Amino acid sequence: MEKKKWTLLYIALNILVIVLIGVLDPEIKEIDKAFNSVRLSWLVGGVAFMVLYWIMDGIILNYTINCIHKQKYFWKSFKVAVIGQYYNAVTPFASGGQPAQVYYMAKMGVSGGSASSILIIKFLVYQVVLSLYGALAFILKGIYIYKYNSWIFWFSVVGFIVNAGALVLLVFLSFNKGFVKGLAYNFIDLLNKIRLIREPDRTKKKLDSHVEDFHIGLRLIKGNTKAIFNMSLMTAVQLLFFFSITFFIYKGLGLNEEKWFNIVLVQALLYLAVSFIPTPGSTGASETGFMIFFRFFFPSNLIFVAMLLWRIISYYLNIMAGIVFIFVDSMSNLITSKTSS
Repeated sequence: MEKKKWTLLYIALNILVIVLIGVLDPEIKEIDKAFNSVRLSWLVGGVAFMVLYWIMDGIILNYTINCIHKQKYFWKSFKVAVIGQYYNAVTPFASGGQPAQVYYMAKMGVSGGSASSILIIKFLVYQVVLSLYGALAFILKGIYIYKYNSWIFWFSVVGFIVNAGALVLLVFLSFNKGFVKGLAYNFIDLLNKIRLIREPDRTKKKLDSHVEDFHIGLRLIKGNTKAIFNMSLMTAVQLLFFFSITFFIYKGLGLNEEKWFNIVLVQALLYLAVSFIPTPGSTGASETGFMIFFRFFFPSNLIFVAMLLWRIISYYLNIMAGIVFIFVDSMSNLITSKTSS
């Protein structure tokens, strides 16, 4: 019940942010005309690309499981992927997705340690590909964006540094297992002294388990170059689906001047810029960022509608799909337990 309350609070907060942005938009009076001009066929295409994004997430997860366990669970992997997207959407820093996925993967017969290793591999590949998208966007569109708005440019740079820096730090720490534990232990002791942690020994044991899972995951990466290449390629396609949603909205609003790839690159920069914002779903930053980043693509009378449609497809659809999958899984477990009893 507590989790449901927090989820509803996050959704309400997101809606409030959108309402505030809409109220502050001087073109809000033209919103009915903007919606009347929407071409539904293009929006259906945007929704289809969101579904393809989930499918690719399930394929990547299934592929990674198969590489380690030599077992294929596509439908189950797809379910875990969508549920993970849901928990990422409703928790700060998208921190809830992986723990939830570990839980649901255990139902598939994947042990906690193996599940953690699989998700770590998937996360590392995702970060590498995302950083490559960001680097490509800076190379091809960086000067253009800097001239348009230097503030936007430097905000994107910070996001790129945070993502790429986290990846570099993980690789560095992988070669210094003892250093990682020592540094973390000192930090846990400090938190204990200021009474933010009550059971430091228990926390250290959990840390040992996570560090070990991390290193197991890295050993698996080092030993299978072909699998990593395939995962990287699939992740690149997955992100391309996600970044293309804005183009479908652009076309859906009757606009034709901008090229698809330019919108994809700017969307990649927006994703990087807001990814380090701690609010669930980067609430506030995502909406405001879209209004700023894409103002030179969408006319002023359409930018708010474009942001609203983008947020519905890329964020709220995640939440709705996750709720459906969690409900269906719960009902299935309930029916199974009643049948077995």
